[in-house]
Amino acid sequence: MPDIKVTPLGAGQDVGRSCILVSIGGKNIMLDCGMHMGYNDDRRFPDFSYITQNGRLTDYLDCVIISHFHLDHCGALPYMSEMVGYDGPIYMTHPTKAICPILLEDFRKITVDKKGETNFFTSQMIKDSQELCILLETFWERMNLKAPIYFSTGLTEKANHYYKLFITWTNQKIRKTFVQRNMFEFKHIKAFDRSYADNPGPMVVFATPGMLHAGQSLQIFKKWAGNEKNMVIMPGYCVQGTVGHKILNGQKKLEMEGRATLEVKLQVEYMSFSAHADAKGIMQLVSPEQALKELGLSEHQLRFTCRVHLQDPHSDTDTLSRIYSHLKSVLKGYAVQHLPDSTVMVESIVLKVSSSAEEPDLKVVLLSWCFQDEELGSFLSTLLKKGLPSAL
Repeated sequence: MPDIKVTPLGAGQDVGRSCILVSIGGKNIMLDCGMHMGYNDDRRFPDFSYITQNGRLTDYLDCVIISHFHLDHCGALPYMSEMVGYDGPIYMTHPTKAICPILLEDFRKITVDKKGETNFFTSQMIKDSQELCILLETFWERMNLKAPIYFSTGLTEKANHYYKLFITWTNQKIRKTFVQRNMFEFKHIKAFDRSYADNPGPMVVFATPGMLHAGQSLQIFKKWAGNEKNMVIMPGYCVQGTVGHKILNGQKKLEMEGRATLEVKLQVEYMSFSAHADAKGIMQLVSPEQALKELGLSEHQLRFTCRVHLQDPHSDTDTLSRIYSHLKSVLKGYAVQHLPDSTVMVESIVLKVSSSAEEPDLKVVLLSWCFQDEELGSFLSTLLKKGLPSAL
């Protein structure tokens, strides 16, 4: 197994400008290429000097993988392309479980969200906007609500077009709705125009960037901040120095450009709706077989381990047999095996028993399991911590 080298080029000790370089098997992969929202100087971008000393980034990197469309994860891509010379492949994790190629010009466009029941405002990013649109569309339909919902034209509209076109790539729950209608043919959600922000009455708008540091979301926030009937909901973390961070911390007066002061009277709420891919999403980015083939590597299995201490007066061999009998009686739907190498195996989980000469009655049970059996491994460790039934 070749060495894996991980080098943080940004966000090593801070939130923002996420950028990690991974080198494995002669391949160099950059994970994210973000910008820091709280800075306006060179600290805003990752430190590319580590890999640009001997030429252009294209000559060094094999590909860039973006976890999602937050500027702190992808905002430095145009800079990387123009200033340090990268024109290689870029991919992102995607809810359809596919590798999704993306274009640099898409990052120069900004999407919108917002809500206004008494002008109700949320801010989020491209992947989330589709999920939020589905949630609100379903709720509006069920409750027969009439307040308009808007999202800005541009990247969100373009993305929605492809969601409609490739609905068969989405998850099973979404595909099932296609029998009656295409879930992405929204009845209550329409494209946003800047003039709508001055319309009377309630509305919903999805607006980015989510930290309120620039763009459409900040422009709408400035218009609505002075009315206590309005509300802004921040659905994600905001780095220090951004307007989002300030209002989440209760700041009521903001110094804007030109030293103008903006008084914040609207309600501020936080509702976590993270766009970050979880462990399962990252594992589904590409099939293991495809990745190993492209990298020319053999499979390396990551295993989790834990130790459980048991008081049992029997020999190590007898204790293992008692554990085997106990698991056979509890795990009816699983194949529990007692192997000749003095181990018990359940799915990918391996159990071994040992004891010390000083305390022969104190057994140490070593459990080891693969990622896919993490839940079962945790269950077995909890079960064994309770001890073995005396009847065994």
